[in-house]
Amino acid sequence: MSRKSNLYMIVALFVSSYLFIGIMPAEANENDWNSLTVTLGHENSVVSVNEYTLEALKFDGYGMVWVQVSKNDVTLGDAVLENNSSSWCYMDSDNIRLKVCNVTDKRSLPMFASVCSPEAEIVFETKRTAEDKMSLELDIEADKEEYFLDDEVIVDMELRNTGEVEADKIRFDVDSDGLLVQKGGPENINLDKGSKKSCELQFKFPEKVKENYNITANVSWEDGSGKHFLSKTVEIKVSKPLEIYKNTGPEAFPGGPVYVTVSVKNVQDRAVNVSLIDLLPATFTIINNSELDSNVLGSNSSSYLSWEYLLAPEEKKILSYSIKSEQLGAHRLPQAHAYVNLCGQLYTESSDSEDLITIYGNILYREYKNETMTEAIPPVKVKLHVNLVPT
Repeated sequence: MSRKSNLYMIVALFVSSYLFIGIMPAEANENDWNSLTVTLGHENSVVSVNEYTLEALKFDGYGMVWVQVSKNDVTLGDAVLENNSSSWCYMDSDNIRLKVCNVTDKRSLPMFASVCSPEAEIVFETKRTAEDKMSLELDIEADKEEYFLDDEVIVDMELRNTGEVEADKIRFDVDSDGLLVQKGGPENINLDKGSKKSCELQFKFPEKVKENYNITANVSWEDGSGKHFLSKTVEIKVSKPLEIYKNTGPEAFPGGPVYVTVSVKNVQDRAVNVSLIDLLPATFTIINNSELDSNVLGSNSSSYLSWEYLLAPEEKKILSYSIKSEQLGAHRLPQAHAYVNLCGQLYTESSDSEDLITIYGNILYREYKNETMTEAIPPVKVKLHVNLVPT
């Protein structure tokens, strides 16, 4: 058969394929398709893609290839594809489409190239299902567990496209829960398949603060299955402004002194006014102490002590006093409580001491004298009898 007759036959098959499956316009949304490029030739004329099978039946040598497509071993149809054509051939109720982007053409081969091993690069695409639509994952993480009020709050955000399609027109916003936004994220994000977007969010504390804040990152997008929303929240905790400790001696005798020490430190970077209330153990009273100001004793001097003072940043104040009790036994040391108003927020910090004070009874004893006891022993009289024998 001549080359001309071969060409007529391929053209006839091309026309019949056009009438059978139709050539659809290329205006379809590219994001609705899964794309794969396969290479067919004489040595590898059959390629399977999921449930579909593509087979190259014939090459004309002039940039055209005759391809047969099957699904689950059932033939869907044939198509004659022309090199670099912009038109798609649709099959299987428009759920698949294919075109060829590079077919061997002897007219453009190098001088010593062979036409005996023709090949065709075929773009094969399947229509995406609902499961193939956009899928996103969002993570946010703060750079610290707790913050001082003068710290800058930094939150890292990462958005990942885990779907099978490019994600575009993603809306992103942040709810700062009252924190001042120094640097926010992008409002609109586009993500290619398998890609991710990271950014750093920066915040400052306002003049009036809360004990904690909840920063929420919100993402919304829309695809063929509808509108979707995704949120993640990270908690921002404000560091306690004070550190307070209370210690005491573990034991004493009735009426004997027990020494108590209370220390308060300002760990914030700004000065604070502190009110300190220190409860006394039951049955204990203050021992007269010239270092204690009269204002320190509460209205009932047998129940608590109170101080008010200003602490500079990182300043530590240590207070000491002595108490006594006549009651024998173990007595638990109550907590000391410090109160501070920091930027409009009232904080209370308490000592976590578990100390016990044991009052022991006095020990009675009599004086011991080390005396040596001696006893007179009378002499022992011994009688000796000797018998003399004459020689």
